[in-house]
Amino acid sequence: MKKTAWVPALAVVIYTAMLLFSDAGSVGEAVSSMKTAMVPLFLGLSLVSYFFRFLKWWYFLERVGVRVPVRESLGIFLAGFSMTVSPGKLGELLKCYMLKRRRGIPVSRTSPVVVMERVTDLLSMMIIALAGLVMTGHRSAFAAVVAGGGMTAIIIVFLAWEPAFRLLERILLKIRFFRSRRDGLENFRVHCSGLLDISSLAVSVPLGVLAWGTEAMILCLVSVSLGVEPGLPVGAALLAHSSGTIAGAVSMIPGGLGLTEVTIGAILGSYMSGPDATAVTLLMRFATLWFAVALGAVVFAFVRKGEVRDGSVVK
Repeated sequence: MKKTAWVPALAVVIYTAMLLFSDAGSVGEAVSSMKTAMVPLFLGLSLVSYFFRFLKWWYFLERVGVRVPVRESLGIFLAGFSMTVSPGKLGELLKCYMLKRRRGIPVSRTSPVVVMERVTDLLSMMIIALAGLVMTGHRSAFAAVVAGGGMTAIIIVFLAWEPAFRLLERILLKIRFFRSRRDGLENFRVHCSGLLDISSLAVSVPLGVLAWGTEAMILCLVSVSLGVEPGLPVGAALLAHSSGTIAGAVSMIPGGLGLTEVTIGAILGSYMSGPDATAVTLLMRFATLWFAVALGAVVFAFVRKGEVRDGSVVK
């Protein structure tokens, strides 16, 4: 977590630049007009989104033969949110190390779960973005969707097609860190391939659509709370949120900072004034990204405290 401590400072710089570019005074007026009674609704939708994502995490663990009590699994899952602002969210591998420390489960067995969470998230985002494109006819996000589709296809080919993975493996084995983990790489490939079969995708991708589609609706609620007229269409919310998230994921920037906000704000700008678009974008990000990071940090602290108390921490 210490290695990502600089990310909030980066966020402050990016958000300050957005405010100045959009006229900080006008953005401030928009935010001050927000109906604060609706804030619990924003956060409530975020929690609903996390619930669907947890169901996917739970399902994937079952698929790789890992069974953990629900309460413990939920704690580990939420603690992983503390690393959401790592590049590509790969810091969420923290969940794998927590399972290894607490249950002795090899990281090579659970790391495919974290990777497949991200891959199926991208697949779900693609579906949501395409739905948004159809509903709005808005073509400006097409590049982000194509880039996300290309990145997802490449990842799936290397994980699901054995010859491609063998090529990647030969490259990785030139690195000493991976050379001593040859068996772990094979286990990783086998479990990734299993999580990419049709029966698995038929569960994980719809759960992702529900999770991220729910989160996109926060944009609609925020626009209503600011009194934006005539309000943000559902299709625009779906398109803006998914396109921004895809753009951030493809960039590998921690939390998609900057690129996600700019993409969302640009699409929203077609439906409202620039300052309103900036206000809606930033408030949504606080209710999703930063709420998740804060929740994850709190849960992680409690989980660590419990480990120390029950003596299960490996020194």
